[in-house]
Amino acid sequence: MVEVLDGDTLSLLTSDDWQIHVRLANIDAPNPSQPYSDKARQTLSALALGKRATLKVQARDMAGRSVAQVFIEGKDINREMVRRGAAWVAHDHAAPPVHLLPDEAAAKRERRGLWSQPKQDIVAPWVWSNTKQQGQQTMVSSCAGHSGTPDCPVRRLNWVPQDERQLRH
Repeated sequence: MVEVLDGDTLSLLTSDDWQIHVRLANIDAPNPSQPYSDKARQTLSALALGKRATLKVQARDMAGRSVAQVFIEGKDINREMVRRGAAWVAHDHAAPPVHLLPDEAAAKRERRGLWSQPKQDIVAPWVWSNTKQQGQQTMVSSCAGHSGTPDCPVRRLNWVPQDERQLRH
C-alpha cells in the first residue's frame, strides 16, 4: 500500500508499478467531513500502509476505482474495518452482504470504534450525504427570489427562472 486516501479507499502499486486506487468492497467508512473519519483512516492505515496486499476485484466504480476485497497477510481488511467499528456494512446493494452483518452487530453492541461516539454523531455515510444534499437544496430554494442577498448561492449561480413554476418553493 502506498497511501490511505480515506477510511475505505487505498492507493497501491501493482506488481508492474502501476498506481491504482481501490475502494474497499461491501463497506462504507465515514466521509471526510463526518465525525470519526480521521480515526477510520488511521485504522485503515495501521492495517494496510506499507504492506503487500492481495485483491479480489468485484467491480469498477464510477470514479474509475477498483472495488475489491483486500487481504493482507491472509486477513480480510474489509471485514476487519467493520469488526473494529471503523466502517459500516454497505447498504448500497439490493441486499447487504450478510457475511459482514454479525461483525457490525458485535462492534455496535460492544461500542467499538464509531459506535462509541455520541448517538447524534453515528450517522451512516449514505444518510450523511443525503442530508447534506437536502440541506444545500433547502438553502438554495429558501433564498430563491432573494438574489439581492449578498451571501445567497442563487446570486452566485446567476440563476434565471425560465417560467413562473420555477419561482415557487
